[in-house]
Amino acid sequence: MNLWNYLTLTRQKISITTKFNLAFITLLLLMVIVALSGLFSMNNVSHQMKYAILTSTRVKRLVLEMDAELENATRIEKQFFFNWLATSVSSDAINNYRQQHRNQIEKVFLVGDDLQDLIKGPEISNELRQSYLDYVAMIENYSHSFNETVGKVSQLGIDDVGELAKLKDNAQMLKERLELANEPNLMLTYLEMQSSEKEYLSTREEDKMQSMSEASQRLRNLILISSKLDATQRSEILAYLDKYKSAVVEIVKFDQEIEYQLDDFDEKSHQVSQQLIALIESEVQQADRTIDLIIRAAKIVLVVALIISVLAAGTVAKQFVSALKILAIEKKNSERLLLNILPKSIAERLKQEEGKIADSFTSVTVLFADIVGFTELAAQISPEELVGILNVIFSEFDQLTEKHNLEKIKTIGDAYMVVGGLPEEKPDHAAAMAAMAIDMQEAISRFSQETGNALSIRIGINTGPVVAGIIGRKKFVYDLWGDTVNIASRMESHGIPGGIQVSETTYQQLKHQYLFQDRGSVQVKGKGQMNCYLLKGKQNLLAAD
Repeated sequence: MNLWNYLTLTRQKISITTKFNLAFITLLLLMVIVALSGLFSMNNVSHQMKYAILTSTRVKRLVLEMDAELENATRIEKQFFFNWLATSVSSDAINNYRQQHRNQIEKVFLVGDDLQDLIKGPEISNELRQSYLDYVAMIENYSHSFNETVGKVSQLGIDDVGELAKLKDNAQMLKERLELANEPNLMLTYLEMQSSEKEYLSTREEDKMQSMSEASQRLRNLILISSKLDATQRSEILAYLDKYKSAVVEIVKFDQEIEYQLDDFDEKSHQVSQQLIALIESEVQQADRTIDLIIRAAKIVLVVALIISVLAAGTVAKQFVSALKILAIEKKNSERLLLNILPKSIAERLKQEEGKIADSFTSVTVLFADIVGFTELAAQISPEELVGILNVIFSEFDQLTEKHNLEKIKTIGDAYMVVGGLPEEKPDHAAAMAAMAIDMQEAISRFSQETGNALSIRIGINTGPVVAGIIGRKKFVYDLWGDTVNIASRMESHGIPGGIQVSETTYQQLKHQYLFQDRGSVQVKGKGQMNCYLLKGKQNLLAAD
């Protein structure tokens, strides 16, 4: 035997696992060669890639996070300045807003600290650092400006002191003087002015302020022409009206200053944050261009490595082909074994890696059969003979399930379980199961005559709904659950040797096709009294006899 023949014979004896392992190791070596080639070509830009992929991404994320925290601060600010006119502002309320706002600004600076540590590296441009410093300065100015504005609010209206208090007091004094005049037109116009004022304070809509101004002018005109007011009263009322309007003007002026400040800050913060993001994008693009240049050089090195790998891969491919052929054979064997364990449709679902296989069926027929006298027989013969007898009997039953298109579920000791109507629907499942039961009795009778073993079987049948599915992941089985299964088992255990006992449900489905003997009411364990029937055979066959 020459060396080549020896190597060929040795290769044929290698297991499929070993062949795959050898192929995998060879491919792994090829991959290492290619990887080392790529590593060599990319080594001089690893720092730039790290910056482009990690640093710039983190910087951008932190900038966006700072913007988000700052937006939360401006939301607190806007909520305060929008509500201060419409609510009674107290010292506690202002201090609470100040504290909330300061806490939010501190969150901005906490994110800023992380960003500052990140942009200290030499890869970061001076423009980006300067933009960050401008951004921090802007936030500091904003925080200071907010506190100053809150201070102005406290001057205008904390605890009923300031312009808001003046507005309220003058409105009240004006109301009292107008009530003394006892002139409906004056009070009606006053109430209209007050309504417009309150709507403006709650909505900030300019047309409401215009309505208030028009109403105050009408009130002034009515006061001037009122015949129920003397000169002193008229002068006093007009003075209160002027003070009221003056307080309104001051409040509106301050409110407009606040609105301008908010808009100005929003615009500046947006410009600075956009500048930061634009610089980050620019640096990412620069890093991308550097990486593209190196990738072109790396491609040349990789192509050379791939050519060498392809030449070596020919041998590996032959090894894979040999292994795959063996694998195909093993797959067929495993599929054949799987079909011996599970119904075909269930096996296909299992191969698709369906996570949970459990189905409900509204109507199936379940059969249990048990060999009578099996325990006594087991004590008289050897275990080998016992298994041989069971194998012959159950193999005959298996052929009957195929003949009647039924599904064997399992055997437990000398018990045999079969079902009709699942996993594929079978309209005549009850009739098919009755035919199966009769054939089983005939098969056990022939076996007893041929072997001299006096054996018989008890059969129980029931029809109804069940749930069917796969139990477990290791040594799994396809099984049934439900009261229908339990009743079928009770039909068998409470039956008579050599008989086929069926439930009321099965009887109702088969009474026009088969002949039955009514056993009457039988005490069934766990179910109480149940009507049971003994299946005798098909009506036409018995009639012919």
